[in-house]
Formats: sequence, structure tokens, C-alpha cells
Amino acid sequence: MASEIDENTTELSKFKYFWNVISDGPRKLWIKPETRIIFLLILARLLFIIFTHWGMDFDFYIEICERILNGEMLYTDIDSTHMPLVDLIYLAMYTICPWKGNIIAVRIFLKFPFLLTDIGIALAVMKIIEFTRKKEFSANNELTAEQFASIRKAKLIAGYFVAFSLPLIFQTGGGRYDSLMIFCFTMVVYYLQRKNWFGVAFFAALGTSAKYIGIIFLPFVIFWLRKEDFKPFIFGLLLGFLPIYPFLIICPEDFINTILNRSSHIAYGFSIWHAIYIVWNNFSVKNVGNIEATYAGGDEPWFVSDLYMPVFITVYSLIFVFYIIKWWKTMRSESIDQQSLSTITSLVFIPLFIFSLTFKAINIQVLAWFIPYIALYSKLELNLEYTFLTLVNGVGLAIYGAYNPVSFAELINDAAGEGSLFNLILIQPIIYIQENTSETVWVTVIFVSIIWFLIRTLVELSLCS
Repeated sequence: MASEIDENTTELSKFKYFWNVISDGPRKLWIKPETRIIFLLILARLLFIIFTHWGMDFDFYIEICERILNGEMLYTDIDSTHMPLVDLIYLAMYTICPWKGNIIAVRIFLKFPFLLTDIGIALAVMKIIEFTRKKEFSANNELTAEQFASIRKAKLIAGYFVAFSLPLIFQTGGGRYDSLMIFCFTMVVYYLQRKNWFGVAFFAALGTSAKYIGIIFLPFVIFWLRKEDFKPFIFGLLLGFLPIYPFLIICPEDFINTILNRSSHIAYGFSIWHAIYIVWNNFSVKNVGNIEATYAGGDEPWFVSDLYMPVFITVYSLIFVFYIIKWWKTMRSESIDQQSLSTITSLVFIPLFIFSLTFKAINIQVLAWFIPYIALYSKLELNLEYTFLTLVNGVGLAIYGAYNPVSFAELINDAAGEGSLFNLILIQPIIYIQENTSETVWVTVIFVSIIWFLIRTLVELSLCS
């Protein structure tokens, strides 16, 4: 009897041992801040990725993919408004999707790369925070338990900013590609912190291959280069621009015209020019039902069409000159990696603030551009304000859109799906509100959200300048 008890005890001990081994791995993995943030980030976007998309943009991406697969040439036969890397990514994911007739499958495949770049943003931000804190605490990376706990907490907080950022969730969940550019900007901060000029140049060029403003920050950092840095910097630029070369060789004129065409966007979104246009247009917002409509600027006054570019160039140049005068001695005597994280982050994001305040067409996803900036500075107030702005402006645009039955019917079918949960909790309430309120109310909401964005962003530009 005793031997049987011993035998049973031994078997139980073995079971407990193997169970502990099996369960210990996931437990240790979950304790890591990176694992937790990745899981929460995916969870926060899952419903949006599966069940919604911005019809005007997403359907245009699918159309481009189908036309390329049917033998048409990008930029020559197809008037794409994207830089090449974006269309190539969409094309690759659409090609490998085995269920092209199923919109849910297409959504998952086409959005998947940008879910990965969201994860990349979070991980890069956390690595930047970790590097900074370790540098502050100890030159040889020997940390006390309290310091290690402090770093872990700081990484988690920064990761939460990215994981639960509503502007980033909406733009990625809706099928937009801006998170690729945002990831590149984050990686630029990461490599500047380490004085790795190859990495800085590569991600600047790659960001430009995704969205034409990817190199907008370069003038603010290029004067920190030393003689020995030029070779890796140039090599990084050449490699990052790789997606652009085939189109510069095959159809240079068509490709360049596409880039130049971006400047002919109508005044839209959060821009000061859109606010001016609303007032000029008797407090009415232009309905935009398709991509072509975003270039229909025929009814805009001359001062909107002609002045926005000189204003952008002037503001950018003035701030740049002020920066050079103020920092020239430091740039000649110190290296970029000796500067504080706040300085490095500002150098990368100040040009984006200038662009978002002065350019003519700044859509709602611009609020997602500054998520790494917000996370690295731990700016909870700015995060909350941009979140509220996303909701207020988005609701205003959605309800205003309901006054145009044709385009709103497309929104119902494309973004929410008739009979879906999103249709029930979003579309039906919007229709009810539209039927019981004046159109002017929602134009006012849109106008107020623009002014709110401009004032708040101008304050932030002033603070980080």
C-alpha cells in the first residue's frame, strides 16, 4: 500500500513538473511588456480590420490591384495617387489572397502589413524608451531591481499609447497605409539616438517610397552629419528609394506628374484652407464621394489654391533658419546621439507639425502621424485631445455625409455592411440624427473641430520648437 502511495505521489510530482515547464513559457512571455502590448494592440484593431473599411480609399486600392493583374501599367494606365511602395504592398497581399470574392478575407490580407507596422511602431517606441532610461541609469547597463521596474513601467506606458491610440486604430482598421510612414519616422528617431546614419537615411527614403513627405525632416538633421557619416547615409538613401527606381526608369514623366498632382488636392480635412473654404462657401462642406473628387478644386478661391504652398514654404523656412542659428554651435561641437530624446524627437516631428498646419489637404489620419511623438513624450493630454478630435470630426463628417443619400448608401454597403453590427450601432443612429437635425449643425461641428486642431497643434509646435 505504501509503495502504491509513493508511486502515485511520484506520478503527481512528474505531472506538476511537466505542467510547470509547459505553463512557465507562456507566463514568462506574458510578463514581457512587448508581448502584452502586441496582444492588446491586435485585440484593439481586430473588429475594425475584419468588419469595416473606408470605401472610397479601400475600394480604390482593390481596383488598382485588379487592373495591374489584368496587365495595366501603374502610373501610365492607372492614375494612382500613391507612392510605389504602397501599391506594391497592396498588390502583393491581394495576389496571395486565395479568397478574392470574400470581402472579409480581402480586408484581412490587405490590412495585415499595416497591422504589422502598427506593432513595429509600438516595439520601436518601447526600445527607444528602454535605451534612453538605461543610458540615464547606468553607463554599463547594470540595473537595480527598482530601475528595471521603472524601465518596464515606462515601456508599458509608451506601448499603451500606441496600442490604444484611436486615430491609429481607425486609420489602420479602415485600411489606410499611413502607419508605414509613421513606423519609418519612429525608426528614424531610433537610429538617430544611436547615431546610425545608414538607418536614418534608409527609413527616410523608405518612408518617402510610401508617402511623399517621408524625407520632410531631413534638413533638420542633415547638418549633424560628420565626414565619416556621408557614405552610410548616401547608401541608406539609395537602398530606401529602391521601390521608386523602376518607375523612374520605365515611366518617369507619368510618375513625376503623379507626385506633382498631390499638390492639386482640394482644401479638405483639418487644414486652415478647408476652414477658409467653408466660410467662403457659405458654410457648406464639399461632398467627396470618390478619389477623383479630392482633386476637383475648380470652385476654390484663388487665395486657397495659390497661397497654401508659399505659406508652407515660408513657415518651414523661418523655423528652419531659426533652428540653424540657435543650434549651429552645438551641431559643430556635439553629435546627434549626445542630445536628449526630446530634442531628437522634436527634430523629426517639428516638420510634420508644420506640414499639418499649412498644407491644403490634411485628412483625419493626420492625427495618427503624431502617435510616436505623443508616446515618447508621454503626452496624455494631447493623446486625449486628438482622440476626441477623431471622434468629433469623424461623427460630424459621417452625419454630414448622410445628407447626400448616394454617397452615404455606399458608406453603408462598403464600410459597415447591411445588417451588420456596425450598421446597427453606427449607421442607423446617424440616419436618425440626420433626419432630426439641420445640416448647418454638422458643418459647424466640422468647422469647430478644424479650428480646435489648428490651435492645439500650433500650441504643440510652439512647445516643441
